[in-house]
Amino acid sequence: MEKQLEQLTPLAQRAFAAALAQRMMPNFILFAELTEQSEAGHALQSALDTVWEKLLTPKAKINFEKQQLKLEELEPQPDDHDFFGVYPALDTYMAVLAVLAAMQDRDEQPALDVSRLSRGSVQFYLNIQAETTLDYSQLDQEPLWLEERDFQDQLLALLTDDPDEDSFRQARQLGRNDGISNLGIALEE
Repeated sequence: MEKQLEQLTPLAQRAFAAALAQRMMPNFILFAELTEQSEAGHALQSALDTVWEKLLTPKAKINFEKQQLKLEELEPQPDDHDFFGVYPALDTYMAVLAVLAAMQDRDEQPALDVSRLSRGSVQFYLNIQAETTLDYSQLDQEPLWLEERDFQDQLLALLTDDPDEDSFRQARQLGRNDGISNLGIALEE
């Protein structure tokens, strides 16, 4: 899959990365709520929304560097928290930063970077649950791992052949994933 991700157009790479970051977003929002920083969840989602705005309205004028600067204070610090949720929240934060960097032409492979972050987050979660390090044959028996692979395959198929704004809309909708994160976390409305 990594070779195919590298072959996506720059806009398709950005849409792929943004859709994965969108799917990861409930992880960050739950962390923000648990640490009584719900405004942080709104701010991170708002920054990601600017990416979608630019992808869907190419003429939109958006200062992505300013968006990125707004997020500096939101980075989850694992040393400050003693629960697992800080790690997927940090992965989500890093995914959004990668997408924002790509929108400023500072990351030439956002799809690959965010793909690895998302898969790594799922793998880490499954290892914690299993209380051991799972190899790939064991991971391939885990429904959450298979869902992650299937999701990324579906997204890649959508964005491979000359994607357009409609493809980007579909990618955004896929990323929303009915409000369920890559770790299976669903937020209550």
